[in-house]
Amino acid sequence: MFAYIKGSLEYNGGDHIIVENNEIGYKVFTTSFSISEFIKGEGNICVYTKVVNRDDEMNIYGFSSKDEMDMFNKLVSVSGVGSKMALGILSSISLGQLVGAIVANDTKELTKAQGVGKKTAQRIALELKDKVDKNLALIQPSFDDFITPIENHVEEATEALMSLGYKKSEVQNAIGKIRVDNLKVEDIIKEVLKILSL
Repeated sequence: MFAYIKGSLEYNGGDHIIVENNEIGYKVFTTSFSISEFIKGEGNICVYTKVVNRDDEMNIYGFSSKDEMDMFNKLVSVSGVGSKMALGILSSISLGQLVGAIVANDTKELTKAQGVGKKTAQRIALELKDKVDKNLALIQPSFDDFITPIENHVEEATEALMSLGYKKSEVQNAIGKIRVDNLKVEDIIKEVLKILSL
C-alpha cells in the first residue's frame, strides 16, 4: 500500500508507535530495536512499512531500516511464523545475531525469542539459511548496544510503578503520553503518576 511513512513520533506504546503525518495518526506495530532508533532521532522519523491485511483486520508493521523490514518479510514466509512472532523475534535478538544464528543453525539462540519452540527454530534456520544476507551477521552489533539511557530510565520507572501495583500496560500507555527525553527516573515516575491519578 505504501513503502514508508515520514512524520513525528507522537506515542510509544511499547510494541507499537503512533506516527503523525498530515494530521493523521498511524498506529504502527514495531520492534524494540526500531523504537530505540526512533526515540534517538530528532524531528521527523522515517518508518519503513509493511501492511498486513487478514480477515477483518488490517495492521501496519514498521521498521527503522530496510534490512529489518526485509528480515521481517523473510520470517513471516516461514510456515508457522506470523507477524506477531516475527516482531517478537526481532525484538529479542539483534538483526546480526539473528542472521548469525540462522546461518550457524543455532536453534538454541533462536528459541530465546518468546513463542519460538525448537521445531519453529529449526524451520526458520532451514528455510532461511540461503536467503539471508550473511554480511549482516558481521556488521550488526549486539542488541544490548542499542539500549540507550532513556530506555534504561523508562524500564526502571516502569518496574518501580509496577511494584506499586500498576499494570504494565497502563504504565506504558501513560509513558507514551509524555516526552521522556532528558527526564530522570524519578521525574518519569512523577509524570506517570500524575496521568494515572486523573
